[in-house]
Amino acid sequence: MHNGGTMSDTPISLKYHAAPRNGAALFTSLFAGRPTQVRAEQQAIRFDAHWHGAHADVARLAQYRQVCDLPDTGTLPLLYLHAMAMPLHMAILSHAHFPLRLLGLVHWSNQLESLRPIANGEAVDMHCTLDGIQTTERGQSFAIHTTLSTGGSVAWRETSTFLSPLTRSKSGKKPAADGSEPDWGAPVAQWAVAGNAGRRFAGPSGDWNPIHVSALTARLFGYPRAIAHGMFSAARCLALLQGGLPANALLALDLRFKRPLLIPGQVALHTAQDAGDDQTMTRFVLKVQPSGEPHIAGTLRRL
Repeated sequence: MHNGGTMSDTPISLKYHAAPRNGAALFTSLFAGRPTQVRAEQQAIRFDAHWHGAHADVARLAQYRQVCDLPDTGTLPLLYLHAMAMPLHMAILSHAHFPLRLLGLVHWSNQLESLRPIANGEAVDMHCTLDGIQTTERGQSFAIHTTLSTGGSVAWRETSTFLSPLTRSKSGKKPAADGSEPDWGAPVAQWAVAGNAGRRFAGPSGDWNPIHVSALTARLFGYPRAIAHGMFSAARCLALLQGGLPANALLALDLRFKRPLLIPGQVALHTAQDAGDDQTMTRFVLKVQPSGEPHIAGTLRRL
């Protein structure tokens, strides 16, 4: 259901009492001829989207756990909640008034917090907002803010930032060294990512971006092979990083997506500890092998 609004005053309001069905709108928006950069007056676009009574799909949740090698603790995995929110995100991005081209959008970063565990079958109220598009030196970016509430209080929240780049860099140059970069040392884990990982993760995550699902479709967008979903790589890292924590520990996760991982491929996970005043934070980086370039980097801390 859609209530109007214009790009310059009130947000476009979307309300759902069942999972948004975005297939037709998404297909149309992929071929809508939208630009990668929009005019100033279009940058004021705002959305306010609600999905009341959202709950996890039992089959997709089981498939997600299997693909990401996660145990069933009786509560929803931290990053599965992002997958649950994907239909509401896509309702915004595939809306007729969303001005940017979808193909080519880069998932730039993710910050999320688990404020209390959410049981497997628990219903939640989901709220997403998008408050304009900003111009940066890399292109135009926007953030989708998501909260999941139960009993009138927020149980989980996330900010997903996306970039519509001016151009994709093909120089292959490594980024400049960060002066605060720790001495990562030897990896704590290494694994292979199969060539079908994108297709396997697309089902439970709801992210069927063609750059992930096959080499053929990825080549249409300038990649020699399919690339792994960043949120799949993050979920595999998190499964290992949570190994020494209580099953339902409350966590804050900050992710930065650095370089694409061509699949099939090999990765190595490195960690370093940062001690705060009253909490311990783990820094981590997942590096592509054998080049050593960072695929994703982030921090995990207990709340």
